[in-house]
Order: sequence, then structure tokens, then C-alpha cells
Amino acid sequence: MNHHKKSTGNYCLPLNFSISLGLLLAVSLSACQPANEVTVHTTASDDASMDATATQNTEGTPAAISTKTEFPQYINGISALLHPITPINREYTRYSESAISSIKSRKGDGYQPTFEQQSTYHYRTHASNFIFEEIATGKIQKLMPDDNFIISQVFLPHITQYQLIGTKSITQDEVVADDTGNLHDIESEADYHAETEAVKQTKRVAINIPFNHLIYYVSESPNEQDEKGKNIMRQQALYMSNKIGAELIKLHPDNEYVQTTKWMPQVSRYYFITQSDSDGNGLIDEKDAYHNYQIDFKADKPIVTGYDFNN
Repeated sequence: MNHHKKSTGNYCLPLNFSISLGLLLAVSLSACQPANEVTVHTTASDDASMDATATQNTEGTPAAISTKTEFPQYINGISALLHPITPINREYTRYSESAISSIKSRKGDGYQPTFEQQSTYHYRTHASNFIFEEIATGKIQKLMPDDNFIISQVFLPHITQYQLIGTKSITQDEVVADDTGNLHDIESEADYHAETEAVKQTKRVAINIPFNHLIYYVSESPNEQDEKGKNIMRQQALYMSNKIGAELIKLHPDNEYVQTTKWMPQVSRYYFITQSDSDGNGLIDEKDAYHNYQIDFKADKPIVTGYDFNN
């Protein structure tokens, strides 16, 4: 179901992200809403320490969650290996499974993959963090500054191009036969038979070309319990980094939660819809305001922009 409504007509954004497709060098974020100014967090981690525990800073939540480093994952087109950092006991709280509702599997409610490909450049995971290890240099970069969140999906925007390979040419020295079996000089039948032979010998190969960013679905409160009748703790956010895990940014304001996304390779745009708890009842439902965004990856510096066609 497509939603294009907002709580007010004077919501304005731009979230102007100065993002280079080669490397995210600078991030300039601004947003405004009628009620108050929204701060969108940016995160850059210079050190990549692999602590064995993650500490929750929120009062009343678990203080030490043991983690482990899994085998690295390779994504074609990325110059770094991804080392998932996962909880040793993935059911470390009785709320964790309900909190990460988006990664429930048909294989069973208890199944939470470390890193599993769902479709082209779309992966399902259950990681507290990722360590990026550049293949050429060995340099490491920690994605999140702490291991408090849970990453449930990873997506790499990409386009697909098609290439014809394996074409065989007919030389001037060859002769060809018509349907009756009679031989003819190449000059009289060359065009027809050359085209036919090319079609027979050619294969159409799809080549996926990734952009320079990774997008993540993130649960920011995986260990906190919702009050009865509420679901605010189960909501997720969208983050994005460059392809080596640096320059992590959040793609929308803190008081919004991602509901659905769509990648349109035909125009190289990533669309997503968020909702905010506009009535303040701790429950995200159809009564709350929707916010529409897009990122155009064709631009040298893709930016997140909001849009509303209802006004």
C-alpha cells in the first residue's frame, strides 16, 4: 500500500547529505518540522576495536552482552571483507525475538541468520556490528561505534547492465548453403548468414554494477520491552555507510521509523517511507504521519530528499 500523507502541510526537509559516490567525504544535514528542530545523527568511527562485550547505556537494560566475531563475508564489488559481530546467545533477552520482527524466518521463529543472501545484493543478518577489513591494505573499520544495536538487513544499491559475448564472425573465405543445400559465395549471402551465426553464438550476460554505499535496517532498542499495547521499541531505522564501512549516517530524523523501502534500478533511486509517532501514544499505526524520501544515486553527490504529492 502506497502512502503519501504527512501530518502537516508545512513539513520541510532537505536532509542535504554531501555524499560522494567514490567516498563519503562530508555530511551536511538539516531538517525542519513545525514543532521543533530535528537532529539527524552522523557517526564516524576512527578506531576499530573489537571488544568482546557491548554495554547498554540505557538505564534498566542489560549492561554486558557477550559477542563473537563470525567468519568474514565477501560481497562482489566491495573492496573489504565484512566480519559480523553477533551476540553469543542470540536469545539474550526474552524481548529480542519480538523486537526484531522484520527478520523472522519461515524456517522457524528461532532462526536468525548470521548473513544470508535473499536476492541480488540484499542480505538478511542478525549482527550487533560489522568490522570492515579492506582486502588490499588490511585496514579495519568498525561500522557502529558500539554493539548496542541489531542490524537485520543489508542492501547494496546497484544497476544491471547486459553484455553480448561470444560472437563468431564469418570470413570472406567461407561459403554458405541456402535451404536447398546449394552453395553460394559469401558475398551473396553474407549479411543474412553472418547475422544468423552471430545470434547462434552470442550469449546475453547480466553484469551487476554496485554503487558506493551500503544501506542497513537497524533496531535501535533490541533489549527494551514495549509497554502493553505499544510497539515503539520494535521499530527500525535506516542507516547508510560507504562501501568500506565508514561515514555512517542515519537517513531520517530520530523520531521516525522505516516502514517500507523500494529500489528502482531503472532510475537509480532508493525510495523509503517512514512513520513518526505523531499522536505520542507509543504505537506506530495507520493513524500516525507518513514521510516519503528518496535518494538519487545517479548524482555525483546523492542527497536524501523528502517529497509530498498530496499538497
